[in-house]
Amino acid sequence: MTSDGPATDSSNGRTPWAVVCDFDGTATMEDTADALSIAYLGYPRWKEANDAFHAGEISFEDLLRLIFEPIAASPDEVRAFAKKHVRFRPGFRELLALCREHAFPFVLASGGLDIYIEPALEMLPTELASWLVCRANHAEHVPGGLALTFPYQHAPGACGTCGSCKGAAVKELQEKGRRVIAVGDGNADRCMAKVADVLFARDRLLDWCLEAGISCTPFETLDVVARCMHNS
Repeated sequence: MTSDGPATDSSNGRTPWAVVCDFDGTATMEDTADALSIAYLGYPRWKEANDAFHAGEISFEDLLRLIFEPIAASPDEVRAFAKKHVRFRPGFRELLALCREHAFPFVLASGGLDIYIEPALEMLPTELASWLVCRANHAEHVPGGLALTFPYQHAPGACGTCGSCKGAAVKELQEKGRRVIAVGDGNADRCMAKVADVLFARDRLLDWCLEAGISCTPFETLDVVARCMHNS
């Protein structure tokens, strides 16, 4: 688990960094959540729920329940799926190692589920996996499917609608005296995009930021985030 660290960086007098990074499609090359749902429910069922969410017809929590709760996979099957499908984005390990070296908190914040994220993190070196804090929605295997709970839905500063609100994670770190870099790619990253000190965005989040006039830096690898931390 990361340390809160000092209020100032004694080496340069600047406010020290922290990182809040999305998992699916950001820390990883592909969206494991969607892949898992499609594999067990089928593409038409997944697409119907996803389209309804993007059309504003259902909430994000409703979307998660529709695409995950009917998945009748065993814990071993989900674990094996995660380890087979997850590929970390180039620069992710290096960024995490940099944060560990300088005692910068690193929060892996996801609107997805801990049951596939935790097995994926086991593929990282132990010293790196132990440095980050994972904030995700929780799933339990129950007869016939999964039971979802949202432990961070009502965290201080949370919007109350994201499930695991990443904006709340950013605000918590800022209140501890950190400059926060947020890194994301999708709709569930909008809350943190609005409040981060520095934002890196790609895909749907980048499009939304450009339309909303929110300053951000595009990325395809996470090396650019590490360079930002080195240079400012």
